[in-house]
Amino acid sequence: MQSALQRFGSIARLGAIVAGWALMAISVATCIEVLGRKYFDFSFKALDEIGGYMLAGVCAFGFAYTLSARAHMRVTLLFPYVSASVQAALNVLAMLTLAAMAVFCAWRGAFEVLDVFVSGKRANSPLQTPLWVPQSIWLAGMMLFAAGTLLMGWHALTLLFRDRALLNRVYGPQSLEEEISTEIGHAEAREGINKASRT
Repeated sequence: MQSALQRFGSIARLGAIVAGWALMAISVATCIEVLGRKYFDFSFKALDEIGGYMLAGVCAFGFAYTLSARAHMRVTLLFPYVSASVQAALNVLAMLTLAAMAVFCAWRGAFEVLDVFVSGKRANSPLQTPLWVPQSIWLAGMMLFAAGTLLMGWHALTLLFRDRALLNRVYGPQSLEEEISTEIGHAEAREGINKASRT
């Protein structure tokens, strides 16, 4: 199970890196578009359409990476005031409901992509993009997200009967101390990168 979870984390991280570079590319293209329209009467014509497709794909792969990094938001107002066993049950419930939602989205998305592929639908835009192309990228991200939630949901469920303390550490919401430690680690990593670039 641990190897599968680590593999999911690696794939999710790779997807997030690719998505980040895609956002950089669309940002540079947008700057060129703005300058081109203002000074050179030049335009890419369909940059907004490509940006919309990219947003969908980035969000889908972002869901998977956020899951692997334990960064999804949870409402935990009463969480510290219940017993450890109740916390364990709530953590399992959270993972299973997230998995159910992710699998449903991926399942319905697969039918939608299949439908537009079979029908050959194209975007009503200058690019006339075959809709199955951007939708397939979005679906790949959602399927990765769904696979991750299923793995984590099953792992959480098994830990409920084996090691509830570990369950709460791995799948419980981060404590304030953990969040501070994470942010300090990120800041130190950025500072290390900055120092390395200056030398």
